[in-house]
Order: sequence, then C-alpha cells, then structure tokens
Amino acid sequence: MQYNPPGLHIVKQVIAQVFPHAPSILVDRMEEGMSTYVYRISHANEVFYLRVQPEANASFAPEVHVHQLLRSKGVKVPEVIHFERENALLQRSIMVTTEIKGMPLGHCAVETDTRKILFEAGRDLAIINSLLVEGFGWIRRDKCEMTRLEAEFPTYRAFISEHLESDLADLEDRVLPKSDIITIGHILARYDGWLDGGQARLAHGDFDVTHIYQVQGQYTGIIDFGEIRGTHMFYDLGHFKMYDGEMLPFLVFPYLVEGYREVTVLPPNYEQHVSLASLLIAVRTLARTLEKRPACIDDHHGLKSIQKDTQILLA
Repeated sequence: MQYNPPGLHIVKQVIAQVFPHAPSILVDRMEEGMSTYVYRISHANEVFYLRVQPEANASFAPEVHVHQLLRSKGVKVPEVIHFERENALLQRSIMVTTEIKGMPLGHCAVETDTRKILFEAGRDLAIINSLLVEGFGWIRRDKCEMTRLEAEFPTYRAFISEHLESDLADLEDRVLPKSDIITIGHILARYDGWLDGGQARLAHGDFDVTHIYQVQGQYTGIIDFGEIRGTHMFYDLGHFKMYDGEMLPFLVFPYLVEGYREVTVLPPNYEQHVSLASLLIAVRTLARTLEKRPACIDDHHGLKSIQKDTQILLA
C-alpha cells in the first residue's frame, strides 16, 4: 500500500515534540527528496531537516550510524540531532538533522571555485568510500541494533546482475540500437573478472553536483545519504562521472579525483574501473527512466556518458 507524504498538520505535531520550547517554527516540504519525505524546519536563524521514511519497518538507523562515523572522521555531513525508529504519530522512522549551509555546486559557475570545492569534496568522498560494509547492494534498514553496515547480496556480481539482463533487453531498440547493446556485451565479457571479489565499501549512491554544497565558492559539505549501499570503491566516482557536464558548462570530474587521491591511492587503470561503473550505472538509470519518466529518455545525459565510457573501455 502506497504511503503518501504526511500532511503538514501532522508533521508540525511531530516537530513540536522534537522542539517543545520553540513555538515560532516554520515548516515546508522539500520537493527534492526522492528516497524519503523531507521537511525544512526554520526557527530563528537556524534551519533543520526532518526526514520521514516512506516504508514501514525501514529505519534511519543506518544513516544515523553513517553520519556519526563520518563526522567523527572530520567529514562535512549534517549532524543528526533526533532519531526515532518508529514515531508514534507517523508510524514511520524519522530523523532530524542540522543544515549544510549554502547552495549545491551546480549553482556555482566559476571554474576556479569549482575546482577548489571539488578537491575538498573528493577528500570527503574518499573517506565515505573507506567505510566497510558486510555485503553488496542496498543497506539493510530492518535491524534494531546498528553495530555494522549490512547489505543485501553476498557479491558485487549478484548485486549488478539483479537487473542488468532485463535492463539491456528493455533498452534495446527503444533507447539504444542493437549494435550498442552488443558492444556493451563485449565490454562486460572483457571486464568480467572485475565483477568478482573485493571488500564492499560504503557508497553515497547518488553522488553528483547537487549533493555537494558551497557558500560563495567555499565548500560546506555533502548531503543526502538516503541512497547508501555497499559496493566497490569506484561506484560513487562512476556515478559522478556519468553526470559530469550535465549541470555545469565545463567538465569537473578530474577535480574530484584530485581530492580523492589525497586520501586514497587509485590504481593505474582507475579510469577503466570508473568508466565500467559509470556504464553500468547509466544502463540501470536509463532503464528506470524509461519505466518511470519515458518522456525524459531522449535527452538523458546517460546516453552521452555510455558513448564516452565505451570508447575508454574498448581502447
């Protein structure tokens, strides 16, 4: 059964319980929340965000755990100031966080500032990707106690294979010509060994310029861990690369890598690893877009990124 966004009157009752001594509070629902329902709470000169899980028996405990770990390592992410596994009024898990000030990097059109911001974001991303996960795929949200991060699948291959065959079948001739599907098949055969082994690491899962915040060219932090999953270290880099050039008038992926390499040593063939991740993410993203928003498919940035990744992986 579909769980609709809770009305503002109920949300305000919940917020009154969280902030019992702050009567002059303004509440607005944020439209950009995709995996959860998000409400902005404004009080005096401070802003907080209430997140509501849309699914029953799904807890924010993993995100609380991740935020706490990352902040202890100096990563600029919001602070969690309130968490309930199941709020009595909403009958859903809730979490309240502080604000990361500023605007998304996509609103910053000065390339010198963008390079500096992405260098710092790249360092934080490398720390995010250093957190270990038991298993691959979506982080499990059904645990009562949070001592470690666990995911759905035992291997990366199992995670990737869940939708890959059906996604390629859906895209063939409707979005990608058969020749492109054949080429992708050749690439997957060439790099088949990369789908095995390795320790799962935490991925932000939806990392792009909309989740990196800045104020007048100064990096302020990373938001929205609603898509966290266990995967390999190249997943977030691949996701960022797939969307590089969509919102900004210049390519910025190399700037992110500069900062990333300050923290984590990348192998000599990292570009191929990142391009393979980008290609697989693009296939999944295009298939989901075709299913949910078919009118947007012809202009999707993933079509361009597949062509670029194909050239790198076949070189």
